[in-house]
Amino acid sequence: MRVIAGSCKGRVLFSPRGNLIRPTSDRIKEFIFDYLGQEIEKASVLDLFSGTGNLSIEALSRGAELSFLVDKSKEAIRLIYRNLELTKLLPQCQVIHQDVFRFLKIAATNSSRFNCIFADPPYSANIYSDLIDAIGKGDYLKDEGLFILECDSRRFIESRDAALLMVTKKVFGDSAILVFKKEGS
Repeated sequence: MRVIAGSCKGRVLFSPRGNLIRPTSDRIKEFIFDYLGQEIEKASVLDLFSGTGNLSIEALSRGAELSFLVDKSKEAIRLIYRNLELTKLLPQCQVIHQDVFRFLKIAATNSSRFNCIFADPPYSANIYSDLIDAIGKGDYLKDEGLFILECDSRRFIESRDAALLMVTKKVFGDSAILVFKKEGS
């Protein structure tokens, strides 16, 4: 697992032991950031189920201004801090050790809004529809903001709320990337 481009290009990040944390592969990360292009520059990012901090680090390396990284796993939080210290990106981040849905409730009351939201929940959790609906119902995305979800490609995913429109879907074996845009933006 490495940083693909930007100020930290080529930096090898600390990886988890075992398979409890599943970092986004370089191939998938490359697709995501090719899709985002210049939109990531000066962006504020929310990284849900952050794991290793891999996606936030790539975003910051490519010019994002600020990232909030949320994960409830103690091991993930330790990895995130190690990787942010390694890349010297910690000053641009806020690391939150909390359940994602609890964080979203708090963020909603603070009127927190982001240019880009990443989410890579555990495939076994089967919470994709709930997460899509929570992001769609909340006012978390700025105008033209994107919600990027990494999920198990073998699961059918539905949104019960029409607030988010899926604009892209790309399958990579067992993984899929779904890109949503807030309807009306």
